Amino acid sequence: MVVVAVLVATLTACSATAPPITVAGCAPAKPGAVSNAVKVTGKFGKTPTVVLSTPLGTAKNTQRTVITQGTGKVAKQGTQVHVDYSMYNGTTGKELTTTGFEGRTVPFTLDESKFLPGLVETLQCSTVGSRVVGIIPPADAFHSTGSSALGIGAKDEIVFVADVVKVDPAPKPALAGPSGTPQTLVDGFPTVKVTAKGVPRVAIPAVKPPSELKVEVLIKGNGEKVGSNANVIVNDQVILWRTGKVVPGNDTWAAGKTAVYNTGQYFEGFKQAVEGQTVGSRILFIVPPALLYGSKGNAKAGIKGTDNLVFLVDILGIG
Repeated sequence: MVVVAVLVATLTACSATAPPITVAGCAPAKPGAVSNAVKVTGKFGKTPTVVLSTPLGTAKNTQRTVITQGTGKVAKQGTQVHVDYSMYNGTTGKELTTTGFEGRTVPFTLDESKFLPGLVETLQCSTVGSRVVGIIPPADAFHSTGSSALGIGAKDEIVFVADVVKVDPAPKPALAGPSGTPQTLVDGFPTVKVTAKGVPRVAIPAVKPPSELKVEVLIKGNGEKVGSNANVIVNDQVILWRTGKVVPGNDTWAAGKTAVYNTGQYFEGFKQAVEGQTVGSRILFIVPPALLYGSKGNAKAGIKGTDNLVFLVDILGIG
């Protein structure tokens, strides 16, 4: 996934804004006092040094400041943009997540129905080789709910620092459901029955769970293969082996909408099970604690440090 981008002559950037490039048919989010105040230094493609004076000022709309201006392909609405990034809490200045700037870029489709509007607005109209800073207010992110998983409160702004490494055409539309060839089932695995409404139900067998990752392909899809650190569009259920019940909030069929996970940013067990599979597949996999939360478990979700989880996943697309 690593792409050598054509960069501008000066790779070392400071917090001053780069001269804007006008892109026909593309209207980028405007810079503002808050985004301009974020101090970013370092070379494109390397971990940036980011200095925040927190708490940041208030931004009513997403603000976007260009730190380094690239000269490559333009990230337009609907395209898939591969980026290295670091994300910070604008109130505390704490780094929330990062790709590590080690060549493990993450793709984002510039579609506000799939990703946070503020994230899309930050990347839109950027050119390959650019480093941009986005200040994303709650209204363009998680609104009044925040995100406990990311460490974002209801009033916290997100600081998003991204290097635009590659731009691809829009990905293919996601499938409505699994499509492919049914496979021979494995003895001793959980079983899956589908209701009249098309909703799957997983039954856990009365045996001890395996001590290592086990993967069963129920339907072999005919689509493209899931690559490394890919964004996969899925329907999924997560079942706690110990109870046989769905982990609350982890059933897209019940929620009525699909989910998007990056295989490099989710559980290691998910990454190992899903990467290399094909679009259209339905897979069932059992994940041991070591590839989940480890010995700490997740008390909030009712998951002990000794618990195995069962994932039923329909791979509907790569986005």
